[in-house]
Amino acid sequence: MDHRIDRRSLLRLAGTGALGLVAAPLFTACGSSAGRDGVSNAGKDLTPWPAYVPFTGPTPDSPGDASGVQPLYLKYPEKLTRSVNNPVGDGSDVSVMVVSFGAPPKPVGENQYWQAINKALNVNLKITVVPDPEYGQKMATLMASGEDLPDMIMFTNLALPHAAEFIQARAADLSEFVGGDAVKEFPNLANIPTYAWQGMGRIGGKIYGIPLERPMPGNSLFVNRSAMEAAGIPKDWTTEQYLEAMKELTGDRKWGVGWFKTLFNGMGAVTYHAGSLGAPNTWSEEGGKFTHTITTPQFEQALEVMRKLVETGTHYPDSLTVSSTDMQSYFHNGTVASIGDGFGSVNLSTLTKINGRFDLDLGRPYGPQATPWQSAGVFGHVTMKKAEPARIKLLLRICDYLSAPFGTEEYELANYGLEGKHFTKDADGIKTTELYKQENNSLLPTKFIGVAPSVLYLPGNSNVAKAVHEWQKATLPKSVRNPGTGLRSATDASKGAQLNQIIGDGIAAIAFGRKPPSAWKDVVAQWRQAGGDKAAEEFASEYAANQ
Repeated sequence: MDHRIDRRSLLRLAGTGALGLVAAPLFTACGSSAGRDGVSNAGKDLTPWPAYVPFTGPTPDSPGDASGVQPLYLKYPEKLTRSVNNPVGDGSDVSVMVVSFGAPPKPVGENQYWQAINKALNVNLKITVVPDPEYGQKMATLMASGEDLPDMIMFTNLALPHAAEFIQARAADLSEFVGGDAVKEFPNLANIPTYAWQGMGRIGGKIYGIPLERPMPGNSLFVNRSAMEAAGIPKDWTTEQYLEAMKELTGDRKWGVGWFKTLFNGMGAVTYHAGSLGAPNTWSEEGGKFTHTITTPQFEQALEVMRKLVETGTHYPDSLTVSSTDMQSYFHNGTVASIGDGFGSVNLSTLTKINGRFDLDLGRPYGPQATPWQSAGVFGHVTMKKAEPARIKLLLRICDYLSAPFGTEEYELANYGLEGKHFTKDADGIKTTELYKQENNSLLPTKFIGVAPSVLYLPGNSNVAKAVHEWQKATLPKSVRNPGTGLRSATDASKGAQLNQIIGDGIAAIAFGRKPPSAWKDVVAQWRQAGGDKAAEEFASEYAANQ
């Protein structure tokens, strides 16, 4: 569930306003001359993006393409290759801090997966796992403390005020190690596509992290395809057909639409509708000017669709109070027929929870001029504590190993554990065991230290994998990227939570009928005054500097 942190946590972060206030003095104390302008890339010498050297792996059943369609694998490779041929570590301790979305991991002495990873890396990983609800405050405390840092820290896409200044002041500049052709020393890092590095972005023209790649689809509409087929609902639909479909799926204590409260902190709830109706992905750029999607008529049309869903009673009635976890359960058990979620939920965990009740699929956009929104291409990134070059290279080798691509021995260990203990293999591929449920790279989130570029492989669920692949081919060629992805804006960094809350509150008020649609102009005016216009100027300046 890692993809949900930005939506779920921003409200909590906004409520801890001290985060931005306590962090600021640290940067002065650190002697950083950067300040807010220092993290900007405007006027700086830009480190070249790492060279992209794709891994030549197993032949997929259906290839990916440049639009972001993932390579599809219906079977697990019979023969694995080795991508790391040299020693990784030196037997030393390596401290790491990562976020977690599950239960705490078993201690290393009782955890065969953890032990196997340590053995493969030849280090003693000392991993501090921070539960998602505590992540924002934990990061605030760490950034303000001035204490010694872990060797590696995972930063999510959560808008942490002054995070860029903190990273510039306290983390290692990795430019000389991974910029341009230098990355070829770490072949699995060179296999990370350029869009992920761009999604992470530079700070002051330099590269300070290793991105955690994510597929190109952004927030998507997950649908109960079985229920839709039973109701005669087509895969391709118009706006009117979509609205009628949601009414058709509502009744007998079931609902067509599953919203939940944290979707209404920012644009999470409206993403699918805005993309269906042709609204730009957060920002649009034209002639050097940045314009926010909330100022467009297409965005207002998306709000009208949401309002109609409420007026017809097709949404789950407690949408503004129910938690994301509960709503996901309602989708899994068939109480709601659709739910907006991050594309990353196309995984075995979701399919296990559905447990064969229905066929999972993704809903295609319904508008004639659709502009489905792409993701940032990255969930977060890993930074490293300043150290001697030899130590930095050791840490990079750890990231390189854990980023090994699908079809390699290293990928199998990192993602499934030990054969015979955590998984077995048969004609259908990987079969996880009961031990895997207790020991895996979600409970011990090594996938937040390094991760392979994603492929579409869902063992035992080839029908779902095929359906998702068809959805990608139909949707991604017309999808649009946010031109602000990876760019620096001091205003957005310091006031992003506040700006998102203005938008989210406005969406909820209009969609649920507390205010008329005409009130949206007041929401836009409030957003502009609170810093939206200033952020647009800063993004435009950064965009020009990166061209």
